[in-house]
Amino acid sequence: MAVHFARLTAGFWRGESAGRAWFWTLLLAAGIILSVFANVTVNRWNGWFFDALERKDGHSALVAMAVFPVLVLVVAGLGVVILRARETFQVHWRQWLTARLADGWIGERRFFRLGLTPHEPANPEYRIADDVRWATEPVVDFAIGLLSSVITIAIFIEILWEIGGSLNLSWGGKTIAIPAYLVLAAILYAVLVSILVTTVGRRLPGLIAARNESEAGLRFALMRIRDHGESIALARTETGERQAVARSHDVLVRRWLAMIRQRARLTWITNGSGALVPVVPLLLAAPKYLAGEMTLGGVVQVAAAFVAVQNACNWLLDNFMRIAEWLAAARRVNELADALAGIETLPPQPALGIGFTSDGSLGLEAVTLHDGAGLPLAAGLDLVLPAGATLHVVGDAGFAKNTLLQAIAGLWQLGEGTIALPREARIAVVPQHLQLPRTSLRQLLQGDRPRPAPDIAAALRRYGLATLTAQLESEDDWNKALTRAERQRLALTRVELGGAEVVLLDEATNALEAETASDLLAELRAALPQAVIIAFGQSPGFAEVASHQIVLRRIAGVARIVERDGFVESRTGAPAEALWTSFAHEHQP
Repeated sequence: MAVHFARLTAGFWRGESAGRAWFWTLLLAAGIILSVFANVTVNRWNGWFFDALERKDGHSALVAMAVFPVLVLVVAGLGVVILRARETFQVHWRQWLTARLADGWIGERRFFRLGLTPHEPANPEYRIADDVRWATEPVVDFAIGLLSSVITIAIFIEILWEIGGSLNLSWGGKTIAIPAYLVLAAILYAVLVSILVTTVGRRLPGLIAARNESEAGLRFALMRIRDHGESIALARTETGERQAVARSHDVLVRRWLAMIRQRARLTWITNGSGALVPVVPLLLAAPKYLAGEMTLGGVVQVAAAFVAVQNACNWLLDNFMRIAEWLAAARRVNELADALAGIETLPPQPALGIGFTSDGSLGLEAVTLHDGAGLPLAAGLDLVLPAGATLHVVGDAGFAKNTLLQAIAGLWQLGEGTIALPREARIAVVPQHLQLPRTSLRQLLQGDRPRPAPDIAAALRRYGLATLTAQLESEDDWNKALTRAERQRLALTRVELGGAEVVLLDEATNALEAETASDLLAELRAALPQAVIIAFGQSPGFAEVASHQIVLRRIAGVARIVERDGFVESRTGAPAEALWTSFAHEHQP
């Protein structure tokens, strides 16, 4: 798991981000090393000060007190450097990984393509927004703690060895010498506690992962109510939604309680060890102090050194909970990254061919559409639409109608046959449930084709949105700021400004009056005279503006064209057979 995550995130130290990454990494490492040496200096100051007190040497004690503020200032300054470097590094690393996963998820429409496979991880948006944070920030803290622990063990063991020396025990008239007994005691204690922690807490990472998944499931259930609030309220299905939320919450509570029980077992060890650590070195040093073989300053030094070594050796104990949480988050991030990479290497399946035409026509040749299991949704789809045609697709075809729209838009690739599009065509889709991003109205309308403000304002007026011309630079949540009818008008305005050669409308005017819808669609046709427009469904205005029509019906569960109108001749008067010849000539499998 850790190695996999390291391979995924190692790119932060390469490429464009390398300079920033290495600067903060090295600054953080330097701050940690200097901080450990500062702590060693404080430890030696303790020996100096308490030995002076034991000797009743007032002059040495005053000098030690005068030096102490300088030590405090140095330690505080190093703490500021470490905090600034650590948190800045965490922000930049998370930024890099979030951008990589977000680009991978959104790019090439993988967010949609993943949903067509059985390999889509649950709640990918939660993994990008939250799990990336919990998978990156703790790693920096772990690295700081581990580096500090290694240096601390190396330095403070030397203090234990130097001051503690050997312990002489008398047994049966013989004297037994235990060399470096404080060092051995510190190591033995740390090993024992680490074994207990790993044994008792081995189930914790899996429990935390299950809890996090339930948290995401509850969040999704609540978001569903917010996103579909109007439909739920009109259908009065809030009781069922409340039951779904309750079920999700019950699962979450059970998983939380299981994790709490496991943490309670682990707390027996962590709290017990925390109470013992300060006392054990005093008990071990007491015989030598009482025998006059160790000064009071020496006792204070070895006690502090033992605690420091113990804290360093017990790095696993102190971080076990966070490591368990990190493993859960890292696993979820790895799963998402693997799914995004795996979608490009899935075994080949029957795929639709893509062809191109040079005369602006659009055609379907022997198209069969499959579902994810390979079963046919639609079959025998053959047609040719000349440039400037408007096709109305109606009928009881269920999911097959939506799949046909997605196939023409390039989203659905499961099937056979060929779809021929105008060469280098821009395809605009107005979906039935339109979601507008939170951005400026100008950016929303022009997309990646900048247009002068007067052109945008004129288009808004043509589609009955004159009140929005003064808000071109305003940024708002347009899904809430506009009514459903206004959003549909805005979508048609955006299609016109985009200058698409193929326009796909999915119930795109169902919130408008019939006369208004017909006028707006006529306006769109006038603005895009050569575009092929395909209107799916029974929305107002579709039938009135259509030059062609097909009726789809499910026969034995498979949608087929049972009626067609307007296909005898093209708008230019050329026979349909001539268009098929052009289509076949331009076809590029």
